[in-house]
Amino acid sequence: MLKLSHLDGRGQAVMVDVGGKPVTHRYARAWGRLSLAPATLRKITSQQMAKGDVFGAARLAGIMAAKRTGELIPLCHPLPLSYVGVELVPLFSQSAVVIVAEAALAGQTGIEMEALTAVTMAGLTVYDMCKAIDKSMSLSAVALLEKKGGRSGHYIAAECSRLLAEVDRTELDSESLVFWRGGARGELEFHLEKANGPLLARAAGGADLLSLEKCSAADKVVVLGSCLLRAESGTAAGNPERGCLQVVKPGVVDAEALFAVLG
Repeated sequence: MLKLSHLDGRGQAVMVDVGGKPVTHRYARAWGRLSLAPATLRKITSQQMAKGDVFGAARLAGIMAAKRTGELIPLCHPLPLSYVGVELVPLFSQSAVVIVAEAALAGQTGIEMEALTAVTMAGLTVYDMCKAIDKSMSLSAVALLEKKGGRSGHYIAAECSRLLAEVDRTELDSESLVFWRGGARGELEFHLEKANGPLLARAAGGADLLSLEKCSAADKVVVLGSCLLRAESGTAAGNPERGCLQVVKPGVVDAEALFAVLG
């Protein structure tokens, strides 16, 4: 039977002593989905909310919350984070916002809770700033997307993501276009700038690949490495086996890069 580290021999909750663990690079990324009324989303993105820049405030709230997770959750360790990032991506066709948070440090314990806390607080901040016009908003699907470092190694959420293969390390900026298409061997291929452009990476085939392809062509957020992308409307021209992605958060696609579809 799996033993919970937060319980001692008497079954009482305790703070885990991590003093004997080696210092390693730790990284975690989490995400969540905020559903809201179409009119509310339009007001947020057009900067028409009376309280100001909603996404800007939510981003800062998420970062601040991650840094104070040890004060909010009783058995969490206070951690000297080296990086926290929060992104909010509107999905107009779904009247939703996808929230993605990252956290990193060199330390002796994982930082999943910091990333999850950042997502949650960012979503609650959007709710607080918009509740006067939309009390029906709901925050859901808050989950860990991936973690690296420590004894348990690299975890990814298998239901919505996989690791990329044959990656040519590439930096994507806000002007980059990534084209995806189904490969001859059943895998998913990503190409730079045009459908037959340089190969960026491949995602291995599998029984669930088709569902991922369909998601990539819809109004979803696509994760490639440290980048966030979104499908360009109309670029697939009705072809379910290919599409185009526009970068919304620049970053790097490199070895052990994650491919995920969120939303």
